[in-house]
Amino acid sequence: MFSPLKRTTLGSVRGRHGFSLLELIVVLAVLGVVLSLSAGVLNPDRQAVNQAAQSLAAQVTRARLEAIRQNAFAGLVFSTTGNGGYLVFVDRNGNRTYDANEAIQTVTFGQGDWGRVKLARVSGGTSIVFDTRGIPTDFVQIEVTLSDHQGTYTKTVQISPQGRAAIQ
Repeated sequence: MFSPLKRTTLGSVRGRHGFSLLELIVVLAVLGVVLSLSAGVLNPDRQAVNQAAQSLAAQVTRARLEAIRQNAFAGLVFSTTGNGGYLVFVDRNGNRTYDANEAIQTVTFGQGDWGRVKLARVSGGTSIVFDTRGIPTDFVQIEVTLSDHQGTYTKTVQISPQGRAAIQ
C-alpha cells in the first residue's frame, strides 16, 4: 500500500551546486541598476542643497512671525557675493531696511553646515520686509536658486508676493 520513501544522502544527490554564468550576469545587472538609481538620492551635495532650501523657506516664515511677535518690521536680505547667503533681521529703528546690529541670524553658504551649497541666483528683489502684521511691504515675487558647487543640482525657493515660501 504505502511505498517506503527512499533515503538519500548528500553525496548521492546529483544536481546544481552553484549559479550559472547567466544567473550571475542577471544578478549583477540588477544590482548595477539599483545602485545607479540610488546614487543620486544618496548624494551629499543634493541633500545639502535640499536642506538649505528647506531652511531658507523656514526662515521666511520666521521673519514674518518675528515681525508680528515683536511688532516691528522684519525680513531677509540676500547676498550673492562669494558663495552667497542671507540674513534675517528685525528692524529696530523703523526705517524698513537692514542696518548694522539688526541681524538675528546670518547664513553664509560655502562654509560650515552649508559648505556644499552656493546661492546661484536671486531674481525679483534682494530683500523681503514684513510689516507688523506679517504682510510684505513690497508685493513682488522673489526667486532664490541654490545649487551645489558644480551647478549640477539646483533647488529654487519661490517667495510669493504674499510672503509665502515654496520649494521647487
